Amino acid sequence: MSLPLVSVIIPFYNCERFLQATIQSAIDQTWPAKEIILVNDGATDGSLAIAKSYEGDGIRVFSQENKGAAAARNYGLREAKGAYIQFLDGDDLLSADKLSTQLNLLLPNPGKIAVCNTIHFKDGTDPLSCSPSPHEESFLLDTAPVHFLINLWGGYADNGSMVTVHSWLCSRSIINEAGPWNESLTVDDDGEYFCRVLLSAQGVLKSKGYSYYRKHLHANNLSAGKTRKNLGSELKALTLRFNHIAERLHAIPSEQVHLEQAYLRSLHQYRLKVYPQYPDLLKQAQEEINSINADFSFVYHFPGKTGELLNRLLGWKATKIVQMTKHFLMNSRRR
Repeated sequence: MSLPLVSVIIPFYNCERFLQATIQSAIDQTWPAKEIILVNDGATDGSLAIAKSYEGDGIRVFSQENKGAAAARNYGLREAKGAYIQFLDGDDLLSADKLSTQLNLLLPNPGKIAVCNTIHFKDGTDPLSCSPSPHEESFLLDTAPVHFLINLWGGYADNGSMVTVHSWLCSRSIINEAGPWNESLTVDDDGEYFCRVLLSAQGVLKSKGYSYYRKHLHANNLSAGKTRKNLGSELKALTLRFNHIAERLHAIPSEQVHLEQAYLRSLHQYRLKVYPQYPDLLKQAQEEINSINADFSFVYHFPGKTGELLNRLLGWKATKIVQMTKHFLMNSRRR
């Protein structure tokens, strides 16, 4: 019996320093039935030339105008021929056994998806010298999708965790049911997308193997960007994730309170992030809070003893302005 084909989809943009290692980690997978699809998202450095040097023998390269990672992944999905889909960003890595260990779990469980631990490593360090986070690992459970999502979001505790894009392995049938990546999102597009993917599955399976996530020092990336566009995307993604899960809770209403707790906590943290620069986004978040539970109790936290003291004395809004003023003055002195 022939082995099912896995499509490894790698979108890339201006990552010439890392792309070769990323491609090699996909080539080195011990699962023999695989294809690698490289999607150039309008790179202006030498990334495309590196990708082209690998073209052939199961590796295909495509290009699009710069539209973002979500659009590039959708492009890859349209070209993919595999029965299983592995997403991998152009600066991240996979352990050689990642696909094999996950497929050994998935083949007897066709309605489920697999997830593995992530090792976060700083750019310039050896990823093999690093270990996965015990905190993140504690959230990777063999469980039902709704429970997994609410738990990951922090609905059952004071905080949650995250799962990187390349930790997952999904069947094409589940991917098709979930629908394409939301190309209107610039932040948390992966959280919104995999929320839909999980809700299209029958369960989650924790596997061995690792995904490696490169952390760039002083990076000016979308996740760190506090532009109006990115912050608007963050709120939209939060609301979409809440609505996706809420639509499933008619069958398990006892989970509703935990979902709302996770959403409300995220909205309050979001208010702190956008105040005072974006009053329109602050208003939208407050309207969402009011629609769920305006009386929800949330304690804002600030770093350091001084921050906590100011928060108790002045409130979170005044404390945020004091911190912003201090940050501005310190930066002004450095110039």
